Amino acid sequence: MNNCSKISKLAIGLLLWVSTYASACSLGDRMVTLQLDESSSGIGAKNARALAEWFIKWRDGLGIESMIVVAPAMKAHRELALARLHNIELVLTLLNTGNAQITYEVEPREDGFSDEKYLNSVDLSVQPACIKTGTCCHDYRAEQSVEKESGQVKAGRP
Repeated sequence: MNNCSKISKLAIGLLLWVSTYASACSLGDRMVTLQLDESSSGIGAKNARALAEWFIKWRDGLGIESMIVVAPAMKAHRELALARLHNIELVLTLLNTGNAQITYEVEPREDGFSDEKYLNSVDLSVQPACIKTGTCCHDYRAEQSVEKESGQVKAGRP
C-alpha cells in the first residue's frame, strides 16, 4: 500500500469519526405569534399564558439579550395596536427579571390592507443572550443534555 493511499484512508477515517460527533445546531422557537380577537385590545388568558411560558423558557434557558414586539395596524387602528402592545408590555414587565431590552413597535399598513388575521396578530421575537458570546450551540446542547438526564426533554424547546 503506498503512502498516498494510507493518507487517504486515514483522512476518510478521521472525517467519519468527526462526523459521528458533529451535529447541526438550530435555535427554533425564537418567534411567537399571538392571534388576538378582532377589535379587542385584550390578549386573553390563553395568549397571556403562552406568552409567559415562552418568555420564561428563553429567560431561564439561553437567556434574552433583546426582544422585539410588533403589532401591525392601518392608520385608523393605530390606537388599538398601541393598546395591544401596552397589554403585552404589562405581562413582560413582570417576567423580565433580567432586564432584557424589549422594543415595542407598530408596523404601519396601508389603508385597505385586507389580511384581517395578520392585522389581529402580534409577533414577538427574541435575540438570545448567547448570540453576544457566540456560544448558542454549546449552551443549547448543554441545556438539552441536562433536560435529557432529568427526563424533561420537550419537542419544540429552544
